[in-house]
Amino acid sequence: MTDFGRLLQRLKVDGPLSVDERSVPLGTAWLAHRQLGIDLATHGYEELEFIVSGLADAWTWDPDLRAVSLGARPFSTRVLVRRPIEPARFSGAVQLEPHHPDEDRALTWGMIAPWVVRCGHAHVGVTQHPPTVADLVAWDPERYSQLSIPDSTQRWDIVGLLAAGIATGAVPAFADLAVKRTLLSGWSMTGTFCRTFLGEGFHDRCRVDGAAVIDGYVICISSGGAGRPGYASLGNGRVLPLGDRRRTIGVYGVPVVELLSEAESETQRDVLRPDADGPDDLYRLYQIAGTGHVITGRRSPATNRAQMRERGFATPPREINEMPSDARMDLVTQALFAAVDRWVADGVAPPRTERFRYDARSSAGVRGRMPESLPLERDVDGNVVGGIRTPWVGVPFATYLPHSTPRPGRCEPSAHAPYSDPALVADLVAHMEPFPVAELKRRYGNSRSYMGRFEQAARTLAGTGCLLADDLPELLASHRESCGDW
Repeated sequence: MTDFGRLLQRLKVDGPLSVDERSVPLGTAWLAHRQLGIDLATHGYEELEFIVSGLADAWTWDPDLRAVSLGARPFSTRVLVRRPIEPARFSGAVQLEPHHPDEDRALTWGMIAPWVVRCGHAHVGVTQHPPTVADLVAWDPERYSQLSIPDSTQRWDIVGLLAAGIATGAVPAFADLAVKRTLLSGWSMTGTFCRTFLGEGFHDRCRVDGAAVIDGYVICISSGGAGRPGYASLGNGRVLPLGDRRRTIGVYGVPVVELLSEAESETQRDVLRPDADGPDDLYRLYQIAGTGHVITGRRSPATNRAQMRERGFATPPREINEMPSDARMDLVTQALFAAVDRWVADGVAPPRTERFRYDARSSAGVRGRMPESLPLERDVDGNVVGGIRTPWVGVPFATYLPHSTPRPGRCEPSAHAPYSDPALVADLVAHMEPFPVAELKRRYGNSRSYMGRFEQAARTLAGTGCLLADDLPELLASHRESCGDW
């Protein structure tokens, strides 16, 4: 068992690193000269970057696929913190996430940042994937030359150790803050990171004085039934068998939520389990209608790609032949994160929602990257049946589909993608097929009447807790722009 008390004694934190015109963090919250991202200062927030060094165990699977420690090994990584400047404004909640290997992006931050700064939460992102260390060093050799993660299987203990450092104040950014709860989340590959963290026992090992240092989990757009992508390997590239119980979320004594789009739900059937309210089994599955794996529909606050391009690094395009979806999955996500936070903080159980249904009329798989994919049931408009009934599906302006096709020469995998086929890149991107204007007029009369019904559907969803009232104006404005006048 990992002795986190012992490892914390060896933890060294350097920083915060200086920020000037020449050197800023990769993935900084705000690029003023581009007006890109979120200007933290206007929200009373600060951004701090640290170099964290210490010892973290490397891991492997034994012949029976049980986790076995290979012993503690040195590491040095970077940690990016966003927090209220005034401690009195801090809510007590920390949103912790492992950075995605694609340009070391903080995908949770990109989805929930407006809610984080609105509520006084803190956000912490940690570099944990060895290939991105080389990217960081190449991007800014002086700033990141110390970074080193020798073994990819150290990443679970690195994140766990950081959670322990936050809980105990060993990370200086939290020495003056009263941390009450830490939620770990991830998207796609980092969502799979979280599932593996739970399934391989890292949550149970990650304790200080007997107390767990992570209080809840949100696993986003990652399906446990998706073969190799759905569960990370602990050794020699071996893949956990599809029937292994670790692919289905178990009982961990803290809330665990899975948040899926239609794309991941196509492989989720064989790892489905009921929602539960405890006392130890606390679980929800949320499937958001009219969404896909790659989030479109709004300008992302992520700055990583722009920063990479400014220094001459290639950032492969990801363009599709179809019209990208205008679905605002981020706004539903903010409401669901708020619900999970209440669950952890106050024990208020979040809503249970309808789930997608699989198309019993077809036993064939769907076009896509996973052979175990199964088609979801769709209505006469081609929109999915079931799930959280978002207003863009409940009062449809278009058909929303989770897969697309690549624009020739303009859709390429990123450097750390687990595939090289542009078709697989586009397969992750959702698109929309607007109804003909004549059909829209037949159904709704005119655009003003349509938006009235859309607003009512949005308010109904907010009443269920799956959308925040504060986000209604943004949703209505963005959808009105998408639909135009007719």
